[in-house]
Amino acid sequence: MVQELESSALEILRGLDRSDGSALAKLAEVEDWRRIAATELERRATAFIQSLDEATVRAIAEGKIDLARLCRTVREEASPRTSRPSSFTR
Repeated sequence: MVQELESSALEILRGLDRSDGSALAKLAEVEDWRRIAATELERRATAFIQSLDEATVRAIAEGKIDLARLCRTVREEASPRTSRPSSFTR
């Protein structure tokens, strides 16, 4: 799984190198990719929350709805069909 993800990232980086090598050089200087990736995961989760209606968001904020549990439920329902990687996984 990790090898497939690395291959995908490499292809994107190679494309960037072909189109703008100086941008790739700047990315190579970035040291805190883990923090940046964690911030991006939070941004994506926030984007998902924004798609919910206000009553649902309030229920999540008040602890009445456990969204992580609901996510696990859906993944368990889907697991016999397929296991899909997500942009929201941590």
